[in-house]
Amino acid sequence: MDFARIRQYAHQHCRFKLRGGKEIFGVVWEVETSESVGGAGSKRLFFASVRDYEQLQRSGTPVHVIPMQPEEIVAVESLAS
Repeated sequence: MDFARIRQYAHQHCRFKLRGGKEIFGVVWEVETSESVGGAGSKRLFFASVRDYEQLQRSGTPVHVIPMQPEEIVAVESLAS
């Protein structure tokens, strides 16, 4: 899956099916990083459980965040109410 399709599910509680068949529940978001060479930015995708994501939003304290590759996600379903 690409960033454009995942972007509509960013910052929402979702169920993600990964390439290996595993299902995970949580939140993904995209972060644009600045590269020091040439000043070109790159996009990175991160995943956290809903609880960890909410803690990160409230307090900014470190939580268990997992970098993800968009290609690993084969399906997504929003669980946000």
